[in-house]
Amino acid sequence: MELETVLYRVEGNVGIVSLNRTKALNAMSKQIFVDLTTAFDAAEKDDTVRCVVVNAEGRAFCAGGDIPEMKGLDNPEAVFDFYNVAGIFMKKMINFVKPTITVAHGAIAGAGTSLLLAGDIALVSDDAMFMVAFGAVGLIPDCAGHWLLPRACGLNMAKELMMTQRAVKAPEMKELGLCNHVYPKEQLMDEAMKLANKIAKGPLNCYSSSKLILNKSFETNLEDLLKEETEAQAAARLHPNGDEGLAAFLEKRKANFQ
Repeated sequence: MELETVLYRVEGNVGIVSLNRTKALNAMSKQIFVDLTTAFDAAEKDDTVRCVVVNAEGRAFCAGGDIPEMKGLDNPEAVFDFYNVAGIFMKKMINFVKPTITVAHGAIAGAGTSLLLAGDIALVSDDAMFMVAFGAVGLIPDCAGHWLLPRACGLNMAKELMMTQRAVKAPEMKELGLCNHVYPKEQLMDEAMKLANKIAKGPLNCYSSSKLILNKSFETNLEDLLKEETEAQAAARLHPNGDEGLAAFLEKRKANFQ
């Protein structure tokens, strides 16, 4: 698959989506959101792909939005069109049917912070720098940043990062909950692929159900959550993976999930 701003390839059971606007430090243009959506559509339709890794080419994960393109959005229709395209992708990624791992190095700024947090698991290099930099250009967080950031680091810390635009280095990112793990840059992708291949061996139907329930858990009351959880558990138990998992446990062997 050839895309203008994104590279997509499949290695075994892992789809790898790479931002590829290196001269612009992978700034998020309208085209990059279109290409990301296309790549995710391909990963969704490919039954051999059981986990998706999102990383970036070049010396930074993402420098934020494409400032020249955004400056050119000089009427309401153009602004809404740009952010509608961005929103379509962000919603798709956050609720993607397969597990996702974001893998970031160097600068992670503006919209790049939302992209990082949209993954189910976020891995960063030891040179990573996280900056919610929207206020510096007179804008507010976008790409679901208001939804993602407080879920990662808490409401008050989210407000601090939004209002100060201060840079957060990799060790503090982990401390605040902005990433799951920090690795030396030269080991980052290897560690990501190890994790992706491990997840790919699991029961994807269970992961998908749990992800959707967790994503709604901040807004769902306990009674509704228990109802949805019970329905999802019944579906999991009656799925072939449920039979296989229970049989494997009783037979003291590794499960072979679909």
